[in-house]
Amino acid sequence: MGSNPSIRSLTIGLAICICSLFVSCGKHSLPPSNDTFSYNVPDGILSLDPATANYRGAIWAGTQLFNGLVEAGPNSTIVPCIARHWETDPTGLEWTFTLRTDVYFHPNSCFGTARTRRVTAADVQYSIERICDVRTKSTGLWAFRTRIVGAQEFFERSKHEGGGSIRGISIVNDSVVRIRLTKPFAPFLAVLTMPYAWIVPREAVQMYGVDFGRHPVGTGPFMFTQWKPDLELSLTRNPQYFKTDSIGRRLPYLKTVRISFLRDPKGEFLEFTHGHFDFVSSIDGSFESTILRDNGMLRPPYDKYQLLQAAAQSVEYYGILLDTSYPAAKAVPLATQRLLRQALNYAIDRHRIVTYLLHGRGIPAQYGVLPPTMPGFSDSVRGYRYDPDLARRLLAKAGYPNGSGLPPLLLQLGNSERTASVAEAVQAMWRDIGINVDIRQVDFPQHLSMVRSGELAMWRTSWIGDYPDPENFLALFVSANQPPNGPNTTRVRRHDLDSLYDVALSPLLPAHERYALYNQMERIVVEECPWIFLYYHVNQWLAQPSVHGLTMDGSERLVLERVFKQ
Repeated sequence: MGSNPSIRSLTIGLAICICSLFVSCGKHSLPPSNDTFSYNVPDGILSLDPATANYRGAIWAGTQLFNGLVEAGPNSTIVPCIARHWETDPTGLEWTFTLRTDVYFHPNSCFGTARTRRVTAADVQYSIERICDVRTKSTGLWAFRTRIVGAQEFFERSKHEGGGSIRGISIVNDSVVRIRLTKPFAPFLAVLTMPYAWIVPREAVQMYGVDFGRHPVGTGPFMFTQWKPDLELSLTRNPQYFKTDSIGRRLPYLKTVRISFLRDPKGEFLEFTHGHFDFVSSIDGSFESTILRDNGMLRPPYDKYQLLQAAAQSVEYYGILLDTSYPAAKAVPLATQRLLRQALNYAIDRHRIVTYLLHGRGIPAQYGVLPPTMPGFSDSVRGYRYDPDLARRLLAKAGYPNGSGLPPLLLQLGNSERTASVAEAVQAMWRDIGINVDIRQVDFPQHLSMVRSGELAMWRTSWIGDYPDPENFLALFVSANQPPNGPNTTRVRRHDLDSLYDVALSPLLPAHERYALYNQMERIVVEECPWIFLYYHVNQWLAQPSVHGLTMDGSERLVLERVFKQ
């Protein structure tokens, strides 16, 4: 597929601009140490247990409390954390991690009179096994169950008497742990950056039981202090945190973190403007046109605040069911007419949607599956430009000149005002080339259930990366990953996609070779067209002028260990 060079340059320019915009310490060489950083979580937090940290509020708070073997670094690189270094054997199956010897758990009575202890290889083993134990009811079971040797057996055993350990995890000594995989899986390190791989102490889980999520004990830059449900969560600086800055000062700089749970987004923004919150992670829709220009920049007087932006590791699209064994796919010609699917893509003016409906909080999806901030993204993967004349020609070639003979299509959405406004704009663009599409909205849980069960021919959804590796996106097009086994909801089946995916799983391949294989997959997906591409999300934060060291990346992590106020 071709693309307009000027549009492509504009998109990449925006991507580079928003990825590079951040607030750094700059000239401030003496960060203060006794400040409080305050922010709000409108949706609340149910638990601080890493085993169930699958939503933003819990992940953000947990990032302050816990660490894993590795973590996401700049530009979604994987950098050491509790693990000092690691190595992979020649088969790509065995991963050996050597731990730091200066990492201690937060002081807590669960450790007896000693109040704390050093993190060891046994804690790594316990933390992973806890995720794989059915009694934990972890939302992260999928991350390890089929990937680590013996994890599936351990899971099944935990349904009954429990006991034993995962065969694929072995403790060499206190500072070395070895993990054996069922098959080579290059993104394993990226998986270990997720909250499900954060390290927790057995003593705390045993003492607090099901209330561990209300009494978290980790190794992070801040320690749990107090939680007033639905009101406020307080964290305090960990004086023994193992990280230091570039000149040897122990992190973090801040003394405390205060998390509020004000439910009203409008009230949250007003509290921010009054200086009661140090940053806000979203702008209520009723304020958008007042605060933001069409290009996404701040209008006066709001331009006194710091605007942090980054292309998110997510993509918005309409999925199309390609498996004609399902009645929904048989009812309309979408599954059998690739030219029709391509016509639908060419008929969409993504720039207009991003500019006037999203106020700059998106990048037109004119490339492939991967968002611009995802490792492996390449602008050589050409997607669909806006070309209504070409769309009409493809429609005629498919046997439906000006839409003649094509039955009305149905696009189903969840109940969201933003997705509805985008869908209505797309509906009008499709009508312009002769394609009539009806829109139906249902509650999101029902919508998701219908998508997974194959009840819809076309639907709106998005994919948000679970970890910073392109495999997490391209897995959506692998035959073996059709529901209920995985996220291939379009049920596309192509041997070439499956073969490229399997080859790219080898951790022995250099990164650029793996990424080239994923880019080949993207080109096939663009041509096959199981998706109607819309846009890549752009995340926006507003921060007070006094905040320094706050950064944003594509994964929208909230990292406060280097933040200070001045």
